[in-house]
Amino acid sequence: MFEDGMDAEEYIDAVRAGAIDPFGHTADELQDSLDAYDRDWTERLMALTDEQLDEVVAGRMQLPPLPGPIESEHAARFRAESEFVGRMRALEAQTARLEASKRELLAGRFARLADEPGVFDTNLREAASNLAVELRLSDQTMERRMIAASRLVTELPLAHDAHGAGRITGGHLRTIERATEALRIDSTVEPGERARVEQELVAVAETVTPGQLRSRAKRIVDAALTAPLQTRHQLARGKRRVGLFDEGDGMVYVGAYVPAVPGKAAYERITQTACKKPKDDPRTFDQYRADAFLELMLTGQVPENLTGVNAVTATIAITIPATALLHDDDDSRGQEPFPALLDGHILVDAATVRALAADTVTWERLFLHPVTGVPVTVDTYRPNRAMRRWLKQRDGTCRWPGCHNPVCRADIDHTEDWDNGGPTALWNLANLCRRHHVMKHATAWTMRQLEDGILEFTSPLGIVIRDEPEPQGPHFTDTGTDDVYWGTIAATEPSLPNAPPAPHLLF
Repeated sequence: MFEDGMDAEEYIDAVRAGAIDPFGHTADELQDSLDAYDRDWTERLMALTDEQLDEVVAGRMQLPPLPGPIESEHAARFRAESEFVGRMRALEAQTARLEASKRELLAGRFARLADEPGVFDTNLREAASNLAVELRLSDQTMERRMIAASRLVTELPLAHDAHGAGRITGGHLRTIERATEALRIDSTVEPGERARVEQELVAVAETVTPGQLRSRAKRIVDAALTAPLQTRHQLARGKRRVGLFDEGDGMVYVGAYVPAVPGKAAYERITQTACKKPKDDPRTFDQYRADAFLELMLTGQVPENLTGVNAVTATIAITIPATALLHDDDDSRGQEPFPALLDGHILVDAATVRALAADTVTWERLFLHPVTGVPVTVDTYRPNRAMRRWLKQRDGTCRWPGCHNPVCRADIDHTEDWDNGGPTALWNLANLCRRHHVMKHATAWTMRQLEDGILEFTSPLGIVIRDEPEPQGPHFTDTGTDDVYWGTIAATEPSLPNAPPAPHLLF
């Protein structure tokens, strides 16, 4: 019985109805813990003699524990880590629920303004000022929050509900909000199509990080927009600009809103410059790249102490169906259903790619799997280089769960260690950034590679997570199955060798 009068069964029913356990346990986990407690209590009573049972009933003796093995140091660390993770999971869910409640409260107040007498804008400012005084914020800030809350609750109800239920984080919600902005202001898109896109984005958000969701959302939303990418690119191109933003401490941000292809090429140019930094230069990689950027802007050249760097040309990878290159800009047959991709993530208009293709001397064909859209091979007769290029196209980023670091700065890791006999073969290689490459070898994380480049990671707590390569082209989906492998948790039971059982809560 709990202090507030609620017994264990009532508590479990409350969690099953939507309450959040402070340690992040689900109702089924709590029920299993209660069942285990009942079994333990029964066994301890059965082990007593009649005289001992009388002493326990009279309150003169505590019920002794059953004899058993002493908890090992490894088991104690595992239990403490599980409790820490569970506690954080519960706090995240509670935070999401509170944020959703605040959003609903602001949206509800905004909706009631329409029924109040007087001018709507004046009523909004008055309501915002009343709240701003209490929260010690500006009335303009509160006005913007009320408008934003109303739009999100009314225009993205599925995402709002998923956040309130703790299924997605605030980062996921903000990503969906930004990604669907163009879709929500496009009056030619049917409401049913908007709802379908929102539902798809929420489903993806429940299995990936905000960074991975951002990459997927671009393609999902682009496919639903009625205005083709080429048209939207021409409009956006007219807004290109450079800005200067004061950051204090004598520092500023210099930002440029430019077309993706030349912008990416410019960034790669200064990155390649930094990669050739002399070993005795005390500056960090980022510091050197920033200095190279300024020198290039001010003098038209990158640092002179790097021989041959001025001749460096940026290399960028673009994926586009061959049929798109054969169409003219004014082709009346319509927009290609699959836009070109810069480094597998940034949408690029077909006209820009055709312009690049016109000056390209050497082509390398990349064959995509006809069902999954995953790259499988390239035209080349140099095996080592081909394997690196193939893996770069397949992985795109570091394959560690939740990591989105670009593959250009990643290590090619042997899934089965080379020292343990793992071969240098495509099915045994994957890109991991330096941080996670070290983690794989230095911590209790384990990793194995399944078919089609799917990686299966096992955390020190025994949680198994599958990471699937992101499709680089159009692909087909089997609607007859509910299996989702996009970074999903495949198992929650400990699967490490000699791992102790999951901890239970005792009532």
